[in-house]
Amino acid sequence: MPGYELLANVKSANVVYVYDGSFPGFLCCVHESVYMLELPFDIVTDNDNSSQPSLMDIKHIETDERKAERVHKSIYSKISKRASELIRTVFLSCLKQKELRLLEFLLHAFREGVSTLASVENYGDAIMSPLLTAERHLLGEAHLLKGFIRFADIGGALVATITPKNNVLPFLSWHFTHRYDNENFMIFDKTNRLALVYQNRKSDIIRVDNVEFPEVSEREKQYQNLWKQFYNTIAIEGRENPRCRMTHMPKRYWENMLEVQDLV
Repeated sequence: MPGYELLANVKSANVVYVYDGSFPGFLCCVHESVYMLELPFDIVTDNDNSSQPSLMDIKHIETDERKAERVHKSIYSKISKRASELIRTVFLSCLKQKELRLLEFLLHAFREGVSTLASVENYGDAIMSPLLTAERHLLGEAHLLKGFIRFADIGGALVATITPKNNVLPFLSWHFTHRYDNENFMIFDKTNRLALVYQNRKSDIIRVDNVEFPEVSEREKQYQNLWKQFYNTIAIEGRENPRCRMTHMPKRYWENMLEVQDLV
């Protein structure tokens, strides 16, 4: 990476970076920005750019693992381990224009060096605030889904569907692979078209456009009915508080929760 004192000369450019949507691809966008001393107007993926005409110049950024690794090492050594973790987490979030916001942070952090470390947790900082908020939102959603995911037994394997706002599967993997280490299971993320697959004690996150599960067996239906009956039985009618329930169990998760999906 070039001398970071030169980053004071970075200028806004009427160009849109287009990359493949991967994390190494994003790091290559950072590499391009640093070496060209330019802040692009936007950074979009191939899919985002396919049907949107633009008056801006388009620059396609090829993914180069060597460049990506150089940038990753620079973030870790020149800024901090915490910054490296923040970048990876926010990249998986649903923050709008996350790539551009992350790039702005990195350019600032590279330029300021260790003096930026004190502001990494500063919600009052205009650059840091959206990143920290996005990180908290993603981690909070992942935490909720650890309790809200409902599996069904289909053909001897456990399957579940989720529709999160963020790409949370990497943050759910450790929890479920250790909790169900003797099972085979799949969690399908319908929003991001990804699936966490755990089979023969090995896990992987794969790209899946769509999944259509077979109809559950009669035995599984019986267990599901028992669960619904249990849920309804333990409810105390006189203490019913819909607003409180939605505070602890937000309604946007209900479509995938057996006990309340009929109420959506």
